[in-house]
Amino acid sequence: MKIANCKAGERNFVGLFYEDKMLNLSKAIHIYSSIYEKTSKNVDKIDDLLYIDDLREYLRKVFDFILEHNFIYTLTEEKFKYLPPILKPQKILALGRNYSEHAKELGHKIPKEPVFFSKAPSSLIGHEDKIVYPSFLTRVDPEVELGVIIKKKGKYIKEEDAWDYVLGYTIVNDVTARDMQAEDFQNTNPWFRSKSFDTFCPIGPFLVFKEDLKEPHNLNIELRVNGEVRQKDNTKNMLFKIPQIISYISKHLTLEAGDIIATGTPSGIAPINPGDVVECLVEKVGVLRNKVVEEKL
Repeated sequence: MKIANCKAGERNFVGLFYEDKMLNLSKAIHIYSSIYEKTSKNVDKIDDLLYIDDLREYLRKVFDFILEHNFIYTLTEEKFKYLPPILKPQKILALGRNYSEHAKELGHKIPKEPVFFSKAPSSLIGHEDKIVYPSFLTRVDPEVELGVIIKKKGKYIKEEDAWDYVLGYTIVNDVTARDMQAEDFQNTNPWFRSKSFDTFCPIGPFLVFKEDLKEPHNLNIELRVNGEVRQKDNTKNMLFKIPQIISYISKHLTLEAGDIIATGTPSGIAPINPGDVVECLVEKVGVLRNKVVEEKL
């Protein structure tokens, strides 16, 4: 099951993607809840559903209901745009050097424990939105990553319990001001500014539920620029796997429902320029596409 935050005109809604159809899940939930629940639910984003304990099972019931009663509201992609799968995450966290060859190409040692940093939530954009290239930068790199969306609040999570905290998966492009990051490395400064420019975190288009993607550690992952393959690897080559990542991060800060964790990028980083089209592909998750444009002052 794949769901997405969508927008048609001025109206936001949640879409459920089934075979070659996109179903307006917001309308379906409104009808279903008005019949089977005490009050009707008005849902216009996935964020509104995160409080539901077993969200996938709830959506399956709604889906079965709309099929049974033929309450099918479909739209073609020409009629709507994709928004980030989580519109207001409390945190966006990302793993650095989680593929050995990427660590080597940056001149770093292989880490002995997860290295994580944050990106500003204001850097989020969706599928087909524009990546804005700041006028004063000299090198900007895209980075394809498998994203994990957290299901519920947790602190000091054990590795063996970590899967219980995973809602699902998406694609993250960890766009990076590489020239600025190199300067910060040299001066032993944090990476935050080089990772957090407006539009530097394309994400989506889909949220794929954990139950529908049984083995996230065996997915082909690829980045293309103007159709040319720049990065290509498999998530089996992550140094630290998802349970380790979640457990480690939760020792340092509390994870919340809707938090996003980008699990690291493989080797092959290279710069992009205005006019380029960047495609991030993760097997069984989808394709995230964004065009690069010049900053207009």
